[in-house]
Amino acid sequence: MKIGIYALAKNEEKHATYWAESCKDADVRVVTDTGSTDATVQLLELEGVTVARGYVCPWRWDDAHNLSLYHLPPDVDVCVRLDLDERLQPGWREAIEKAWTEGVNNLRYRYVWSWKDDGSPGLVFHSDRVHARQGFRWMSATHEGLVCWTGQKHQALAEGLEIHHHRDKGKQHKSDLRLLEVATREAPHDARVRWYYARELDYAGRPEAAAEFHAYLKMPGGQVTERAYARRVLYRLLGDEMLLHEACREASNEADNWLALALVRYEQQNWKECLAFAESALASTDATTHATDPDAKGKAADLAAVAAWNLNKRPEALQFAEAALQHFPADPRIVNNVTEMRQQLAQAS
Repeated sequence: MKIGIYALAKNEEKHATYWAESCKDADVRVVTDTGSTDATVQLLELEGVTVARGYVCPWRWDDAHNLSLYHLPPDVDVCVRLDLDERLQPGWREAIEKAWTEGVNNLRYRYVWSWKDDGSPGLVFHSDRVHARQGFRWMSATHEGLVCWTGQKHQALAEGLEIHHHRDKGKQHKSDLRLLEVATREAPHDARVRWYYARELDYAGRPEAAAEFHAYLKMPGGQVTERAYARRVLYRLLGDEMLLHEACREASNEADNWLALALVRYEQQNWKECLAFAESALASTDATTHATDPDAKGKAADLAAVAAWNLNKRPEALQFAEAALQHFPADPRIVNNVTEMRQQLAQAS
């Protein structure tokens, strides 16, 4: 099996050596540089990486990644798109070789997108940027999706394959609004594109966000987690609580939806329902996604602690508070809550 790694780069000198080291077991490593003015190219070449030059004008991410894919030799069997700020974890090649069985042309794997202050994983979900060399391409000007244009994707989960994302600290969110407007015009009936467009409008504080989320919810398809996210945003924008109940019905095992209702009841000081909704959030089983909060269960435990304490369920409140503290060990309010609860329970006994 011949495995090729491909990527785009522009002024990524701080990541270049680490990136090359993480994928050194590949048969081919090709980076398409789009105009670096720092030492990115030199550092990659020192590591034995093939660097191609490429320019895309007007810029769009699908064309850029397709150009990068084109630079891989045609005899590569399996391609891995690995951005310069990402790292393959040890054992990655063996995991791909084991999962790439007859008929498979696309692999899903564990992806750590963000990190907590203590260095533990934050947002974790499954990604799918491992695919066959032939028949695949990227589509959409931004938030590009991998499509199989010669047939269907035949996915498998690659156990043990893990990629870590190391976003530059302090790097601000860069708006993709212009490219999303292009993508929406090109694919007006694509639910995925419409969701990202509505989300970006909301990020920018644009009033059109509500109408776009409504339009998205009327479209067929779309991921359940994205539909629930849309309803939570619409609740924030419009204040209709029914939207949160709809989100809970549609994605009942997603903590964020129950947490949203618990927050509503917390503000109303309806401690009984606040506790019930927070416990539903804590009991949820769905994995985190790009549309959920990795700290949702920690926040739910915090609300449950406050609600239980107000309901005079003191031992349970302490258990919830201690669970919240595990998620937020440096939060002074939660630290104080745990200390106060322990002291009062000790005095009562």
